[in-house]
Amino acid sequence: MGPTASGKTALAIAAAHRLNGELVSVDSRQVYRHCDIGTNKPTRQELGGLRCRLLDVVDPGTPFTVADYQGLAMDAVADIGRQRRLPVLQGGTGLYLRALLDGWNLGDAPPNPELRAALEQRLEAEGPEALDAELQRIDPASAARAQRNPRRMIRALEIHAVTGRPPSVARESKPPPWSTTIIGLDVPLPELDRRIGSRVTQMIDAGWVDEVARVRREFPAADLQRLGHGYPELAAHLDGRLSLAQATESTVRQVRQYARRQLTWFRADRRVQWLPADLEMIVERLRVGIMTAEAS
Repeated sequence: MGPTASGKTALAIAAAHRLNGELVSVDSRQVYRHCDIGTNKPTRQELGGLRCRLLDVVDPGTPFTVADYQGLAMDAVADIGRQRRLPVLQGGTGLYLRALLDGWNLGDAPPNPELRAALEQRLEAEGPEALDAELQRIDPASAARAQRNPRRMIRALEIHAVTGRPPSVARESKPPPWSTTIIGLDVPLPELDRRIGSRVTQMIDAGWVDEVARVRREFPAADLQRLGHGYPELAAHLDGRLSLAQATESTVRQVRQYARRQLTWFRADRRVQWLPADLEMIVERLRVGIMTAEAS
């Protein structure tokens, strides 16, 4: 795990090849089909024969929630394990990772996928403060119980919107019976900023503007904001509201801000072992985790 442009995909691929593994994407944007350049999906050439689960799950415009991800990812991890291979999760969506590894209970409220998706998007874009403020206004007691826990705030707001009643106390989470090693890639911020700027430029050179035009044409109901940073900006460029330079600059700025929010998420999890982006070191740490799990 790690922020955007930290190098996690390439290292996860290399580690999976070395350890008889298979990848599971932990990315809220790579689930969308037809959004390849803008979500920086690994290519077949980069994967080198590896399979990566949870890519290209739904079309743009189709609601997809953290609960949807949790169920599909649970099935993927179990299936990889049945094949006696190592599930290697890689991605930067902390909400998805926590829901999966902590076994969040996401089924208390009657389902409203569009509402939950919107709340998840708002959480990712604005941080937990925005949801906390709304919950404080609706039900201060529930806000106090939630303590800015993303799962509890999203569920409380969903319960209120769907049922019209004050949010109830959530049932306990039930983590899956897995032994996990969580590695965070430690990249200095100046280097991360440089990589983000370079990556956005490369993505535009690779045809990102054409991809945005195609998605808008084929999926007019798609929420471009949910597809990720850059899609709304490049759409504004196509409409003549921004120059390409302005759209690029805005995208780079927003991705850098997002990377900092990702780091805030990840650094709050004490299970994360922060390491430099060194393949040998990461493979060794994963081997230690495997041996520890087998011994226990």
